[in-house]
Amino acid sequence: MSLSTIDQGKVIALHPFRRVQTFDQHYELGRMYREQGRLDDATRELQRACALDRTHVDVRLDLGVLLAEKGQLHQAVSLFKQVIELDSGNTEGHFYLGLAYFQKEEMKKAVKVWRNATKLDPEDWELRLSLAEAYIELGEKKNAIRQLNKILKVNPSHLDALNLRGVLYLHSGNLDKAREELQRCVQLDPNFPRSHMNLGVVYMHQGFLDMAILEFRRASRLSPSNPDILYNLGHSLAHRGRLEEARAALEGALRLEPGMLEALLLLGGIEVKLGFLDEAEERFSMLLEWDHEDAEAFASLGHIWYLRGDYKQSQLFLRKALELQPAQGGFQFLMAQTLCKDGKISRAVVHARKATRFLPDSAECQLLLGDLLFQRGMKAAAQEAWEMAQNLNPDLHLEAMKEEPSGACVGGQRQVE
Repeated sequence: MSLSTIDQGKVIALHPFRRVQTFDQHYELGRMYREQGRLDDATRELQRACALDRTHVDVRLDLGVLLAEKGQLHQAVSLFKQVIELDSGNTEGHFYLGLAYFQKEEMKKAVKVWRNATKLDPEDWELRLSLAEAYIELGEKKNAIRQLNKILKVNPSHLDALNLRGVLYLHSGNLDKAREELQRCVQLDPNFPRSHMNLGVVYMHQGFLDMAILEFRRASRLSPSNPDILYNLGHSLAHRGRLEEARAALEGALRLEPGMLEALLLLGGIEVKLGFLDEAEERFSMLLEWDHEDAEAFASLGHIWYLRGDYKQSQLFLRKALELQPAQGGFQFLMAQTLCKDGKISRAVVHARKATRFLPDSAECQLLLGDLLFQRGMKAAAQEAWEMAQNLNPDLHLEAMKEEPSGACVGGQRQVE
């Protein structure tokens, strides 16, 4: 054979022979891929292991957990059911089946599975805690507390159970018991951030703003990447009047969770008070990109344009807010002010009357109505509105109102929250 013949010969690609792997090899490979974060590869290998051994419980449990983490809850449920069929006493199978239902927001199914599981292991406290959380989602707070009491009767230092029971007391309005539970939590473990945050919320409800701020700061040091803690810190600082600090905390919350709508709304309101109208407008516009029907955002933009003196533009946003929430007295009040500044007194009276109807305890609304009626020449009706305002707020000086408006419309700086 000549050299040229060899050079021109056909090259045949040789494929390596694939060695058939055993169940154990697929299973171990799947677990290794899982540890490496290669979830798709891990899924494939565990599925192959399942196919090779149709009675192996652990591989189905591992695959089910993996699929649940990937959001494939329907397939996960099927695998956890197989685990229970193969081993009816497997508490992990019951726990994860209930958890998959919980994640699917099928709370009644989760409760049913977890209740059965507690019969298998009455002292599985994490299982009882999950059952309590499912009861909370169903609105069955008494059943939730019953489960928490069972945990705490045997294990009185169980932090998650104490914390959750404190939160339940908070939501039911029993602030003293909530504070007692949560204080106990932070005493047992000063490094438990959720209890510090929840205790701060209780202090806020009780009006102890400085103590609330202290707890939120402690929680933030322990869990600096938690946006809820920073939001609550910003909220408490804003109530305390420390607006610049509140602004910084809320900006931190939004860096961690840009879609936190309540933080955008609160931050925008603070920036309005600080005079940063352009920044506030950006916040409320961003909020409307997330939620096209947020009435508060429309009203806040209306307020910004009111402060800028563009009353026509202000009315456009306020009309949208009122279309969404016509019974919101604060929106009616601001529309009345805006129409007043635009010289549309008759229309302003209509909205001011609605504001007094929706906010019957607001002296501000009565003041504005009195001013508008005075401008229309209805002095007796104006006097009646002013007297109502003084009844609501005795610190008002009624004598000064008898000859001229109070300034609720003329001054243009009042806003009902």
